[in-house]
Amino acid sequence: MKTEKLIHRIQKLLQRAPEETKLKKLHKTIKALRNKQKDLEQKLKRTQGKHARQRLQQKIDVLYVQRRKGIEVYRQLKAERREAA
Repeated sequence: MKTEKLIHRIQKLLQRAPEETKLKKLHKTIKALRNKQKDLEQKLKRTQGKHARQRLQQKIDVLYVQRRKGIEVYRQLKAERREAA
């Protein structure tokens, strides 16, 4: 899945109200972001050009920040669910 699509998906999920299915979708999206980040890190190791390396590193940084935001929201939703039970 393309980076832009993953980022768009997590942004949509972060804006919605908490529900059980959204928690699962958020978890799935976070996992996809992590996999994409790992793929880009492997690609970065093989890339030689300075400009290409900078672009890859920038994409990795964006994925990292978005994934951190998603993880934070996921933990909050899970904590709220535990408190409600």
